[in-house]
Amino acid sequence: MKRALFAGIFASVCLMLGVNASAAEKRTCTKEQPCVLRIATVAPDNTPWAEQAHSLKRRVERESEGRINVRPRLGSTAGENSLARQCRDGSVEAIGVSTAAIATLVPALSVFEIPFLFDKPEDADRIIDRYLIPRVDKLLSKKGFQLYIFTENGFRNWATKGREIHEIKDFRGIQLRSQESWIHEAMYKALNANYTTIPVTEVQTALSTGRVQGFDNTPLFAMAAGWEKAIDTWMISDHIYQPAVVVYNKEWFDSLPDDLQEILLSNRKEESRSGRRLVRATNPLLIENLKANGIKVIKLTEKERAEMRKATMSIRDEFRKRVPSGAPLLDIIEKNL
Repeated sequence: MKRALFAGIFASVCLMLGVNASAAEKRTCTKEQPCVLRIATVAPDNTPWAEQAHSLKRRVERESEGRINVRPRLGSTAGENSLARQCRDGSVEAIGVSTAAIATLVPALSVFEIPFLFDKPEDADRIIDRYLIPRVDKLLSKKGFQLYIFTENGFRNWATKGREIHEIKDFRGIQLRSQESWIHEAMYKALNANYTTIPVTEVQTALSTGRVQGFDNTPLFAMAAGWEKAIDTWMISDHIYQPAVVVYNKEWFDSLPDDLQEILLSNRKEESRSGRRLVRATNPLLIENLKANGIKVIKLTEKERAEMRKATMSIRDEFRKRVPSGAPLLDIIEKNL
């Protein structure tokens, strides 16, 4: 009788606290019945992001001695924002996505979308690794994610058809695609550009129909998506440095035995460096591929970039007002550049 009464009280307390009693129990993961880790990304096979997923699979399955079965899901057509929601909700156990996608759920991470924040990837590496990771880890944890590593999407460039962009006045007379982000829209407004906000899944159609005549993105993402087929000029502007992250669903991660959690969080520094190296080694090859396909490649001068940086500086103040949770991250970045 007492046992039944205690069980009832415990269940009631858990219900009041919003705790699932079974969630506190650790999963049993064996070689015969392994725990499944599905890791999803929009990147297709034979890309640096896909190699990162395969690398994680090899290491985790080896070190767990088969107690975790890693199943990469490459080339997802759902879009990165959808993948972020799926991971938060537990539909997939892990994702590899840009920080822009995670920022739809963790707004503070939209700090990385601020234009002309970083000039060199080495600066971004140093500040992220030395100062930001612990803070980002806490922010992600509150929203249902467990951070594994930072890697990267790379520097975004402008790509157009029928027009070169060197100065702010060159943005007039052409319709550009804007990412679904108030920061990107603010950037185009500051540059007096014509823009249309279009989801990533609709960009290919918008380019092929002429609804827009240009976009901005990294060489890696643009070519993986096939967007370069609709443009004739590529401007190396490096106006936004966009990191990427690999994160786990926190509830799933917390349910694993401690030794498996340790495996999933091990080798972080090397995996992060490896992901960055892969992307950075690929980018020059992609630029050469653009040239080989008849696309004119232009590198903006420091003077040209400085003019655009000056025009977009007000976005930093707007960010602090609109995203208070991200203001400390921006302060740290500016202080340590």
